[in-house]
Amino acid sequence: MKHVLKQLIDDNVLDFSALVLKYYHKFDLTEREAIALIKLHTLLDEKEQIIKPAKFSKWLATTPKQTENILNSLVSKGYLTIALIKDDEGKECETFNVDFFLNKVAKLLNDKQNEHKDAHMAHIVEYLEDMFQKPLTQFDMEMVQAWIYDEGYDERMIQDAVKQVITRQHPTLKQVDHVLLNRLKDTKKRPVKNNDALKEFHKLWEE
Repeated sequence: MKHVLKQLIDDNVLDFSALVLKYYHKFDLTEREAIALIKLHTLLDEKEQIIKPAKFSKWLATTPKQTENILNSLVSKGYLTIALIKDDEGKECETFNVDFFLNKVAKLLNDKQNEHKDAHMAHIVEYLEDMFQKPLTQFDMEMVQAWIYDEGYDERMIQDAVKQVITRQHPTLKQVDHVLLNRLKDTKKRPVKNNDALKEFHKLWEE
């Protein structure tokens, strides 16, 4: 997810500033630290690899001492890393990175996504047990998990397949699986994945 977020930002699909303003309060960041992160990312966009204290203080409208404290706090919390790298001529130069914030957002979104999938799984299991009038076996659970997490079947697709099978003399979940597989063969394409990166991100973003 972190790489997806970074790519969306690099492609100008997603705004880093908007991301920080939406999520900074969920982490251990103050408002000034959030603004500093935005400014630091702007510097990176402008190919600036060195943080100039006087200019940065002016940007933040803080005193040099306050700016130093903010930057030190970001470093101690892991949101800002400063390192020395070698340029094309072999000379050492300073650079910095603010990608840890994307790590934090990615974990938050992944957790939300897993909650959605778990809730979806529980709902489908309840529906199947009700329709087949018996608890699902471990094998059944693994098959349903594959439908949701690997194949990306939505609830309506599963319900339609169950309705085709349930009137048979000895309906089984395996028969439902065959119906779903045949539907894939007929359309000659896979269903849209539940974890499609951009779609899932925007759905979670709106919450």
